[in-house]
Amino acid sequence: MKSKWLALLIIFLLAILPGIFTLMSTPKVEARTASESNTTHSWQVSFTKALKASKITEDNVYVTNSKNQKVTATVSLAEDNKTVLISDLVPGSYKLHVKKEAFVLGGPKIASQEIAFTIIEKLEAIKSEKELQQYFETLLANSKKEREYEVTTEVSAKDEKSSANDSSTTNNQVEGVEEGDIVVVKDGYIYAVKDQNITVVDAKDPKNLKLATTIKMKETQYISKLAVYDHLLIAISDEYLEKIGTSMTKASLYDISNPKNPKLIREVGQEGYLQDIRITNDTLYLIGNMHPNYWMLREEKAPDLKPKTYDSVEGKEYKSLPLEKISILPNTMDGTYSLMTALDLKNGAQKTANTKGYLGGSSGLYMSENALYLTTPIYDGNIVPAAGILMDRIWMPRTTNTQVFKWNVDGTDMNFVGTTEVKGSVLNQYSMDEYKGNFRIVTTEGNAWDEQQISKNHLFILDNKLQQLGAVKDLAPGEKVYSARFISEKAYVVTFKQVDPLFVIDVANPKKPTVLGELKIPGFSNYLHPLDDTHLIGIGYDTEQRYDAYTKRNFTVTTNMKMSLFDVSDFKHPKEQSTVKIGGKGSYSDVQYNPKALFRNKEYNYFGFPVVLYDAGKGDEIVYKGQGAQIYEITADKGIDLKGNIINKSKGDPYENWEQLVQRVVYIDDALYTVARNEVKSYQLKDFKPLDTLTIK
Repeated sequence: MKSKWLALLIIFLLAILPGIFTLMSTPKVEARTASESNTTHSWQVSFTKALKASKITEDNVYVTNSKNQKVTATVSLAEDNKTVLISDLVPGSYKLHVKKEAFVLGGPKIASQEIAFTIIEKLEAIKSEKELQQYFETLLANSKKEREYEVTTEVSAKDEKSSANDSSTTNNQVEGVEEGDIVVVKDGYIYAVKDQNITVVDAKDPKNLKLATTIKMKETQYISKLAVYDHLLIAISDEYLEKIGTSMTKASLYDISNPKNPKLIREVGQEGYLQDIRITNDTLYLIGNMHPNYWMLREEKAPDLKPKTYDSVEGKEYKSLPLEKISILPNTMDGTYSLMTALDLKNGAQKTANTKGYLGGSSGLYMSENALYLTTPIYDGNIVPAAGILMDRIWMPRTTNTQVFKWNVDGTDMNFVGTTEVKGSVLNQYSMDEYKGNFRIVTTEGNAWDEQQISKNHLFILDNKLQQLGAVKDLAPGEKVYSARFISEKAYVVTFKQVDPLFVIDVANPKKPTVLGELKIPGFSNYLHPLDDTHLIGIGYDTEQRYDAYTKRNFTVTTNMKMSLFDVSDFKHPKEQSTVKIGGKGSYSDVQYNPKALFRNKEYNYFGFPVVLYDAGKGDEIVYKGQGAQIYEITADKGIDLKGNIINKSKGDPYENWEQLVQRVVYIDDALYTVARNEVKSYQLKDFKPLDTLTIK
């Protein structure tokens, strides 16, 4: 065992040593460049080498305009001593001058810096094919040579609705903003994704389940999301178009007035891959990314680098997005488009779709009824990990900051507001929230395996123009965020490395958020769900400490699943009121990583989810025990009580059957249904007595 870890350590060190020697032998100034900042007349540049605070003077650090004349600007040095902040500039073209005397580290590799940038009043569309081509030519040029500097710009400046019958709804984060799922329910029918097909199950009589029909897509079209709006079923899919050599994200709209005979009425698509969808205020928003083959510039003089779009009401052709629909986001030079298509769903979705493209990719998304926020990580390539990374088996993140982009949305109108950068990386959409026009975000900065610069966690509150109002910084040093949830004027954050602290944070005053209380328990919660105003449900894992004799270090491993009920009525002293352990080592549920898998029923106070059960075997082995679903009654008075243990026990199988895995649990009136790829089962909701099974071929 020792020799195995030693070999891995040697391989790891060989991989990182060139980077170490580069850092030791090349003390020159480096950074990333984007040339524009907009809306708040502010800009910043981050260098890889520290500057002297005493040398940030008009002689050493100053700004000139397009006529090479010095201009008045506010210049300051950030806490990291590597970031210069420039503010109070009117729109125009400028150049920042930083003399070599301003840097702490001297020597022949340190040179004076001159960095051009532009302050713009609003985001402008691309004006010509030449301008778009020049953008990608710059990317190609930068990929060929080592840059002398990098610049970062920063703008500093629920009640559930029911349909005609009482039935399940998607577990959405924001009331009034639909997210879609792989199983949806409408008027007694269950619609479920199965590869290129949509299975439609007539569940009006739970004792006699029927296959109403199967909606078949193309063989190259894989469905990822379903949503319902009025009499429309919306299927989101990824399709590879061999003729034009690209992938397309499509929204296919079906009239399901007659669920046994759905009619395709429209398809809308955008090139690239789906990030997510949202439906709010009668509008479907399709958000994705597209990476053009701009290296074709080396072979062709003028390739078409604009994203393709498709709308069946305009014909069968795939059209390039017009230049007036394309803009370049500030602080982005990665060559990826963020694409957004907005479609008015009123009156059968007959109106033209509006698609916009923004050069600057994204990976995170949060949406309220009035605003869309996209986030993208900004990686710090100069961090060299410690050798201890090999033994940290729970968490190995990379150091990043997060760039946030905001759009105001009103139906199909999408208007860019601005951008900003916050320290640290964001976990998922539940780490973001909008409340009374302010944007709130929780991040983790740093790495658990970096013992010299330990990780820390932050909560930032930004106003409607993305300027910081307040923050809680340096929360739980040495840990990372595993889940977060904002509920009105409170924020709940779970961090973890060896134990699970649950923090209660008062965010009522956006200028002064305050940590009220903290609870430390073993394990961690991947997902937090509000039960009421003073209780939270946490779903995650239990953990245990183990000792490695070779490294003489403790490390943490997960054991069984765990669900907790947290009582936060006393905000200063939160407590774990009730807890249950689910299965043994190796047990898991989709709900831990996809909250859409959470089943809820208000009448019975039921919460449930699909589950696969394993248990510890010999040594590090795990033994498969069964799969199905579990339903719990959860109340503030009684805590957590298992009511329905709908498990198909293993009959000697080594692992679970993928086709029979329960994907979702839903209800219609007084019946509960488990939905798998090859079968739908029905049960009485009050006592979980089996009613019927429908096999799907």
